[in-house]
Amino acid sequence: MIDSADVAAANHKGNNEDMTAQLARALTEATGLLRGPQRLVPLLQKMLSDKFRLTFEQRHLYSYTKAKRPSEETLKALLRWIFRAQRHDGGIAAYYSLLTGYSNSYPEVTGYLIPTLYDYAKSTNDGNAVEAAERATQWLLSLQMSTGAFPAGLHGGARGSEPQPSVFNTGQILQGLVRVQVETNSPEMLHAAMAAGDWLVEMQQANGSWSGPGAYQNSAHTYYSMVAWSLAELSIHAEESKYGLAAERNLDWVLSNFRPNGWIDGINLSGHPIYLHFVAYVLQGVLECAVRRRRTDAIEMVARSAWILLRKFETSKYLEGAYDVDFKNGARFACLTGNAQMSCVWLRLFEITDDQRYLNAALKMNEMLKGMVALRGPQGIDGGVSGSYPIWGRYQPLRYISWGCKFFADALMLERRLTQSLEAIEIGTLSCAS
Repeated sequence: MIDSADVAAANHKGNNEDMTAQLARALTEATGLLRGPQRLVPLLQKMLSDKFRLTFEQRHLYSYTKAKRPSEETLKALLRWIFRAQRHDGGIAAYYSLLTGYSNSYPEVTGYLIPTLYDYAKSTNDGNAVEAAERATQWLLSLQMSTGAFPAGLHGGARGSEPQPSVFNTGQILQGLVRVQVETNSPEMLHAAMAAGDWLVEMQQANGSWSGPGAYQNSAHTYYSMVAWSLAELSIHAEESKYGLAAERNLDWVLSNFRPNGWIDGINLSGHPIYLHFVAYVLQGVLECAVRRRRTDAIEMVARSAWILLRKFETSKYLEGAYDVDFKNGARFACLTGNAQMSCVWLRLFEITDDQRYLNAALKMNEMLKGMVALRGPQGIDGGVSGSYPIWGRYQPLRYISWGCKFFADALMLERRLTQSLEAIEIGTLSCAS
């Protein structure tokens, strides 16, 4: 039996350690201006720009219904940012900080950017995207451990520390490996993907979750549904049922954390708010896993949660950057990555259900986000998606983040594919009627 006082003391210690780490990070980033004073002007310009927008932005619901910027122009800018963020080793930086510049390469995001790069290449015939995907793949393969796992954190990590395997990073990178195998039909890629999948299956708990060593803060997290999505995809292309069964075990565990009112328990981020980004992670992972495993029950539960967020967006033209339990007491900043992910979820639900209310909300969301992306400016800012709006919001403050560009690019490519399909249907219907 565990004494409750011991648990409280441990939690208090953990929160103090988190606060100390956050303060140390802030101080380190602030000193970055001493090494790069040329970043001071862009920093001040961005902060003043967001302050001006907050003061004078339109407050009415339908300010996003008219397209003010072509989606293709924004999509090109997002990919331009990603290309520039690719480091010499082939990995893609986690972020560009207005204080310190580019971070080191980030294995997790480099992995799940690979499908985005191939999707963009297919839709535009851009050879740069294929080249970027190939460089990213070779770098990731150099990081894979003998167990099949991939390391946590930024490349390089703390000096002198041994890389630690990460369930979430391995699952996200698995998305990229599977896509490379599909594109190249490479036995090497299939072997690497199955090694990662085997490790994930081995690390899975009996209840379908992942916790303990390899899990963030050693806890089980419902947003690891993104790992289940990767395993479900691997099961299809490796033609191996054990990966699909592991995906469904996690799916069942995650669904047990859905409340009747649409809220999702079990995100479990000690010392952090419940950012929209992580709520959207849960919904994306469950939805994509459910599609591949043909689980209509899971799709319906995602739709219920997604509908609540859709109504919040429609009635206030805004989604909060973080929420308390049951979607209460939202924090007054926008988590732009979470917004882009919700656009992806709504677009996929439109594709599945043919309910155009999802499409309508996603188009408005994309229009809002397009206005947040700079189409010119210094490298690191041009084409970037900031962690928060305003830029000093709590999620990844003063940074432009690679996963924000990834999810918004995915949303714009989904928008294009679905709207083109609708236009084709309309033209076909008119032809028949005439």
